[in-house]
Amino acid sequence: MKPEPLSKRLIGIRASAMEGNGAWNPEINPCICDVALWKGSRQGQSRVQRRAAFLLELVNLVPMRIGADWRLAGEHLRPQKAAGVSTLSAEQVVELKKVFGLDDDLYADLGQTVREWNGKTWGPGGFTDVDIGEQLPGADRGRGGWSTNDHESKVYWGNGWMENHSLRDYAKVLRMGFDGIRSEVEAKLAALDLADPECPQRDSFWQAALSICQAGIRLGERYAEIARCEAAVATSSTERGRLQAIADRCAHVLSHGARTFADAVQGVWLCHILTCGEDGINANSIGRLDQILFPYYAADLAAGRLTRDEAREWMEELACKLYLDYDVQAITLGGVDAEGKSAVNDLSYVILEATRNVDFIRDISIRIDRNTPVEFLELSAELIVAGGGIPFIFNDECFIPALTDRGISLADARDYAPIGCIELTIPGKANPHAVSGWFNAAKCLELALFDGKDPRTGEQYGPNTGLLSSFDDFEALWRAYAAQVDFLARHMVYHCNRGELSQRERGPLPCWSVLTDDCIARGRDITNGGALYNYHSICLMGTANAADSLMAVKKLVFEEKRLNPAELLAALHSNFDGHEEVRQMLLTKAPKYGNDVAEVDLIARRVDDHFIDLMDTMRSPLGGRYHVHLFSFLCNIHFGKALGATPDGRLAGEPIAYSLSAQQGRDEQGVTAMLNSLARLPHHRAAGASAAIIDLDPKLVEGEAGRQRLVALIRAAVGMGIGQLQWNVVTEERLRQAQRDPERYGNIPVRVAGFSQMFKLVEPQLQEHIIARTKHKV
Repeated sequence: MKPEPLSKRLIGIRASAMEGNGAWNPEINPCICDVALWKGSRQGQSRVQRRAAFLLELVNLVPMRIGADWRLAGEHLRPQKAAGVSTLSAEQVVELKKVFGLDDDLYADLGQTVREWNGKTWGPGGFTDVDIGEQLPGADRGRGGWSTNDHESKVYWGNGWMENHSLRDYAKVLRMGFDGIRSEVEAKLAALDLADPECPQRDSFWQAALSICQAGIRLGERYAEIARCEAAVATSSTERGRLQAIADRCAHVLSHGARTFADAVQGVWLCHILTCGEDGINANSIGRLDQILFPYYAADLAAGRLTRDEAREWMEELACKLYLDYDVQAITLGGVDAEGKSAVNDLSYVILEATRNVDFIRDISIRIDRNTPVEFLELSAELIVAGGGIPFIFNDECFIPALTDRGISLADARDYAPIGCIELTIPGKANPHAVSGWFNAAKCLELALFDGKDPRTGEQYGPNTGLLSSFDDFEALWRAYAAQVDFLARHMVYHCNRGELSQRERGPLPCWSVLTDDCIARGRDITNGGALYNYHSICLMGTANAADSLMAVKKLVFEEKRLNPAELLAALHSNFDGHEEVRQMLLTKAPKYGNDVAEVDLIARRVDDHFIDLMDTMRSPLGGRYHVHLFSFLCNIHFGKALGATPDGRLAGEPIAYSLSAQQGRDEQGVTAMLNSLARLPHHRAAGASAAIIDLDPKLVEGEAGRQRLVALIRAAVGMGIGQLQWNVVTEERLRQAQRDPERYGNIPVRVAGFSQMFKLVEPQLQEHIIARTKHKV
């Protein structure tokens, strides 16, 4: 009998692995973070030192084990974050005092320290600012933004607080280990000038950095100790050899760096565990894994220490480790090197093959240009045809210029990688403040039609720019729209800047900082200007709806005069109740984005260019630029709920279009027409990335001819200047079948919104959104 693939065996023991690592003592572990803060407070530590002390405390205290069959040691550090010293039962208090040696006075001191953490609360990603996103006092500050009543977003959402959504310099640890990084920090401390006005800040940060180095070294040591102990009692030579090899790798790689490919894979995974221990398991991504690991892969192949098949098994195992907890921990393959030459290497293929073999949803992206090897595209197309929307496609010819135009050096821009869904950063060199803000262009058009008021609530969000009935021509409407965008975008930026300042004071990230240039050199935390690049990334959504709506008003109201402005406003205000004839005219008599109609596509471009131009003028307190994502994630649904009926014929409360895709079902002229529409948009200016999902009927890509057709489409999209594409291969009939019988047919992977998921796990409203998207056929 053929042995079960390694990946299947490893995923098969998921429950036991998770149970072993998650065997938390509920009386103790909720307080690990509290004890770390308390200790830091009693020792007079700064906030950044206390944050580092927390991570070190976590590494020292969490239960650890070596899972059966795994060659990679390590599970995510899992403090139970929901409780705290102020919410423990009497029995839990007794256990806490006993374990940590606390008397009544010290316990009271611990509670007071936690309560005085200046408005901080422990959330899914670590310590977060409880008032981020809330409206400020005063009529203007929160206008049109985050609603404090129902958290329903209207025009924008502004955050500015940055956690996870990052790419740390794992390659640095592989090169020199935390022992080498510690020496780098100690050299800075030894040369410290006490008269330097930045001395106290730098000293504080470097002391925190030493704790991070200690945490990294200790993480490897603990797993090495466990493996040695288990090896000593192992009953078979095979098991003893596995455990001894784990002990050797763990003892060495985080302290001194990687010697072999196996060391490097283990080191990347342990670094990932460490960084997620700081700010949570949410889009802390891996980066350009084929570039990070290739030197070790090539050296081991040349020395005869490794075969290609063994390397693929290591990549399958790493994929399993990442899959166990959270999928959106992005890996990027391909692209170009610092000189602009193709960086696709044999390991790029190995990782794609491993992704195919494990046969579950992974967050894999490929970077391509017109010189990308066709064999790499063919293997990628094979995975896409299999379903699930992976790998995602990023066009170097768009995004490298977008980054260099905004101050990123050419060599660094060529090293970009996506984090989370599609957000771009420079690995190990940037604080990207990914998805720092969200902005709804379609809502701004609604406000422009109704003199700055929300027609459903009567609230005045924007400036008084007049009703549609007061405009003489289309350009007058455009000026009103632009004024609404300008006014409300400034409010959003205010909240983003406020969040940046708040985090600089209250939310340092010393582990991320230690693995980011130039935080150590500058003696500054990444939240305080330590990174080489500091910018905010803002998501613009509603491009298609704004364009379709503007086109409809331009054509039917101003040019053909089929619609009276007052009649249109009445229809929109009533959500077309009693005005179905008007709605049908809007739906059928005006061209729609996504069908290769230049006039409406260029309005969409105008919407995007205007917002990018505006964001290019904005700066953060640390001098950071504002990059634009042409991306909506799931917010097209949330923001759609707060949007009334629109002149494109959309009903109030319905979702708006996903990112740069057409409104669901409106791209009726085929996939090439949709690509032509996309090609007219300014992807080369979207430094945060652009995004579009294109759904294909399986018949379009079936067989070898179909795969080559998909390769041709991808290559054409690159040549046309389209930035980012996600391909879904599925039929509406198959999705309806999955809805009717999710247990038998629901395990179909689909591309959702910057991520993929099994269809049966997607909420019903989102299922309908996916089904409504056009499934392009032959």
